[in-house]
Amino acid sequence: MSIPKQRGAAWLAFALVVALAVAAACGGGNGERSATGVIIDVQSTSISAVDSFTLRDNDGETLTFRVAPDAVDDPIEGLFPSHLRTHALAAEQVTVIYQEENGALLVLHLEH
Repeated sequence: MSIPKQRGAAWLAFALVVALAVAAACGGGNGERSATGVIIDVQSTSISAVDSFTLRDNDGETLTFRVAPDAVDDPIEGLFPSHLRTHALAAEQVTVIYQEENGALLVLHLEH
């Protein structure tokens, strides 16, 4: 009778390992996601602030991002209208690290 209990415990351990691996692959629970593709539109009301930009990801999905408040003032992030438009004009692939907050996609970091 102890054999079925051992198999049950083994399956439970296996399921736990799979669940942890899936959670790690999805960002480890911190809410961060990423999308890679080409910027197709940049909306701004000034030369120094991006209101939003649109990315067509490699799966063909169109995502519109706003810049997270923390990333706005960080000059290293390069989240300026002219910088994003340069990527758009060159059709360069970028990776956007973002999180969803209240239904909005907020950019945390841009990799190029």
